[in-house]
Amino acid sequence: MRKTVVQNLVAYAIAAAIVCYAARGVSWRQVAGAGGHATLWIFVIASVGGFLCWFIGETVLYSRLFSYFYGPTRTVELLPTMAAVYFLQIVNSYVASGAFVLFLHARKRVPWIMGGCTLLFQGYLDAMLLATLSLLAIALVPTSPIRLGLNYAAGVLGAGCLIASFWLLWGARLRSGNWLRWIYERPSMASFRMARPSHYIKLFAIRFLIVLGAGFALYGQFVSFHIGVPLMQTLALTPLIVAIGNSPFSPGGIGTTQLVFTLAFARFASKDDLFALSLAVTAFNLAVRIPMGLAMSAPLAEEAVEVESELVTKREVGRL
Repeated sequence: MRKTVVQNLVAYAIAAAIVCYAARGVSWRQVAGAGGHATLWIFVIASVGGFLCWFIGETVLYSRLFSYFYGPTRTVELLPTMAAVYFLQIVNSYVASGAFVLFLHARKRVPWIMGGCTLLFQGYLDAMLLATLSLLAIALVPTSPIRLGLNYAAGVLGAGCLIASFWLLWGARLRSGNWLRWIYERPSMASFRMARPSHYIKLFAIRFLIVLGAGFALYGQFVSFHIGVPLMQTLALTPLIVAIGNSPFSPGGIGTTQLVFTLAFARFASKDDLFALSLAVTAFNLAVRIPMGLAMSAPLAEEAVEVESELVTKREVGRL
């Protein structure tokens, strides 16, 4: 418990340091002025639309992911856990992922490590997709700042393709004494072994729609603050914003949002305007996530109690 508290404090300290770094040279009077001149209704519509795109899209995404490997999982069944995940992301992204693992263990009887590896599989797919979208953005919008990440995106995509070939093509053909074959046969890696190309494609498609929706929502937020970033430039940088904004080192996107906005879009608007928008985006995210966590805390606590009772029972049986 104490270790978790310390980790959270460190994460928030890092986030605060990033915010302070991003705020260098910012005029707080200009920031307040930018907020005062923003078109609030456009910002709210764009932000709510983007949030619904993320929340509904990811609920569908994870329901499909879990259905492929652990039996049918309805989106309605996953809603309480998804709400808890979005709330816990404010605290710590690793704790938030633990809510998924808890759901899989309590509802599907999936071993803890196997559940974690299933989330690792989805994270691997996300990395491949974001790398692919980044390369596509570089090709279609050569003037985008995302071009600086060309080598990184190409490396991630290349490594991802190699990993995919291992699980889909040649991993099962290795000799039994090979250490790669040992990894291939690990029970916890069942989702990697069971995944078929059709699963890859469907999960890619759902995540792509989420990222695309996030790009249009971001463009609407720029419009609301009268920041003239072209739509194509916004969409081109969306993969970077998604990747960095969801960094585990920044709870709820605090800090990384300010840093990405002020650096990636620096040539399109003043730092004051960009920083003002980044603060509004962060504040909106906190405002919608906190009530979700309070509303869904009871169902999540009930599942946690069930799991704790199960562990206590197993411990007592082991003593007999």
